[in-house]
Amino acid sequence: MPDVGGLTCKVARRQLSVVAEWYNKRTLILGCGNVLFGDDGFGPAVAEYCQRNWAIPAHVCVLDAGTSVRNILFDVLLSDVRPSRIVIVDAIDRALEPGALFNLDIDSLPDAKTDDFSMHQVPTSNLLRELRDLCGVDVSVLACQVVRIPEEVSPGLSQPVARAVARAAEILAHDHLG
Repeated sequence: MPDVGGLTCKVARRQLSVVAEWYNKRTLILGCGNVLFGDDGFGPAVAEYCQRNWAIPAHVCVLDAGTSVRNILFDVLLSDVRPSRIVIVDAIDRALEPGALFNLDIDSLPDAKTDDFSMHQVPTSNLLRELRDLCGVDVSVLACQVVRIPEEVSPGLSQPVARAVARAAEILAHDHLG
């Protein structure tokens, strides 16, 4: 598409505002993970639970980001309109009690994880840091300790992680949906 005096950019922005559910929302909650790999489906399960059981205010967007979180974060980073807060909900192995919920400080991620995209850790920590440091977005991570994430396709959450879904949704509702 030719660029006629910035027309391409304006059209792209208009399409983004129609397509992206998060556009013009103050808070973006992203449930991250792959439902085909056991406990990695925690984030999407929490997003679905929130959508089914809570009234989502107009200024909040709760998305099942699945494995597309990197694309969404990159779009937010490049967007001229951003949420003021992003909450990542993900399943992580930190060798805690299975099903334990905890807040993860993105600065606590090891430097080796900075450029890694692993569905079994936190999504693209360098993008999270850039959103926080360069764009002024308040970024937080609500994580759940996994029992295990299988190497092969094996859908379904373990019992401890499944029990944590409602608890995580309650935390999100209290902190962001009230």
